[in-house]
Amino acid sequence: MYQEMCVHELAQGLERRDVVLLDVRDAEHFAAGHIPGSLPVPLPDLPGRLRDPDDELWARLFGARRPLLIRVGIVGDAERTIDAAAILDELGVESYVVAGGTRAWSAAGRPLNRRW
Repeated sequence: MYQEMCVHELAQGLERRDVVLLDVRDAEHFAAGHIPGSLPVPLPDLPGRLRDPDDELWARLFGARRPLLIRVGIVGDAERTIDAAAILDELGVESYVVAGGTRAWSAAGRPLNRRW
């Protein structure tokens, strides 16, 4: 089961560095505009990256240098974010679907990066 996180909560978490933000859209959509600080992890790649201790994502979620409290925000289309939350939940990772995703972020006047 997933929880939701609003844009304001996401912004605060990114500022405090206690949120890891995954963008589970494909590379084309990520490049067209993404939330600064998000990690591009297309949904089909997520399971493999979560099992690879040499991967940046694995290190940020499970490595020794990760914060004591960490939440994972997820953006992408509704189906992908829910699927990603289910994958993370199986591993015991607290995950949140960002309500409205990148559109809500942009509508709140927050910037989108358009570079990879």
